[in-house]
Amino acid sequence: MEETLEQTGLFGRIREFFVREDVEEMDTDHVPTRTNLKVHAVHRYHVTVRRQVVSFQDAVAAADGLKRGEQQVLNISACPQDLREKIKDFMCGVNYNAEGSWEELGDGVYLLAPASAHVEVAPASQRMVAGRN
Repeated sequence: MEETLEQTGLFGRIREFFVREDVEEMDTDHVPTRTNLKVHAVHRYHVTVRRQVVSFQDAVAAADGLKRGEQQVLNISACPQDLREKIKDFMCGVNYNAEGSWEELGDGVYLLAPASAHVEVAPASQRMVAGRN
């Protein structure tokens, strides 16, 4: 008796990864059953870029987004200095409560990320260091 082995192609291997076959003990009266596992879609990560924050209501909208787990990029450079400080203090409190990350990207531009996000900050290039001096 000759036995042949079937080679599984790429799509067959991908299908096997997502589908599990449960085979019950074979009776002469029963056919093996097969259970399909459903794969749930992964939600995309949400980033909100607020180019011109000019009022405290804009900052409250950014804080609500951060509380929902959305990354925020804020540009508060167009705000008057007193409002800029008020927004920074408010967002620092919200970010602290959310246990998030806070990075200054530029003059008056900030990145606020929720705790679930990993923020990696690359070291400054020589050109950037020279520009600051």
